[in-house]
Amino acid sequence: MKTTYMMVAVLSALVVHGVSAQQVSFPGLGDARHLVSVQGGFDHGSYYGLSYGYVLNNTVLPMVIGSELTVPFGNDVTDDWKWKTGVEAALLQHGALSVTFKPSVIARRYESPLVRLYNFGVDIALNIGYVRPRWGAVAVAGFDKAVVTHFKHGLLRDYYPDIQDGWFLPTGGNFRFGARMQYSTGRWTSFVTVGKQYGQDFEDNPRVPIYCEFSLQTKIGRR
Repeated sequence: MKTTYMMVAVLSALVVHGVSAQQVSFPGLGDARHLVSVQGGFDHGSYYGLSYGYVLNNTVLPMVIGSELTVPFGNDVTDDWKWKTGVEAALLQHGALSVTFKPSVIARRYESPLVRLYNFGVDIALNIGYVRPRWGAVAVAGFDKAVVTHFKHGLLRDYYPDIQDGWFLPTGGNFRFGARMQYSTGRWTSFVTVGKQYGQDFEDNPRVPIYCEFSLQTKIGRR
């Protein structure tokens, strides 16, 4: 049993990806109704993806409902993927000062000859910075928690005969801290995010803790 829980903790870290692909620049939204983004980056491995956001017509608390799908570069993109859906809200917009909050739910899949994992989790992110309609710079912080994970072991069973398949909770989690730069021209906005990740106990950290992402977003439609 001790071996099983050890492998749960180690393998769960493989599916905890921290970068939030759907970015929102609220001062630069204008009258846009839809946001469509493409992105690529590195976070435990190189990946690319597509995201969509719907701008709610809410003047009291501006919000965007979004969903994003990312897959790794490689021959079989169906082995590993991450699907995230959430809401980003502008908690404070005072001049150029911007504070946004984004809670999300996540579904993930990871497969290798060792094990196949299905994971469901939550992600919360807070962005604070200086954002103008054309450009901005913000500090980003977040926590990604793998709440429950299903394990179907492969080759690991050869080394750990007593290892168990099935659902385990809770499993891994990562904190992330970084910075994001953005620039807008016309209906296009580009974002560059870089940062560092830590294990939830700040001791069992990812082997490669640095993450980075570039995304290009276009605004479509009118409210």
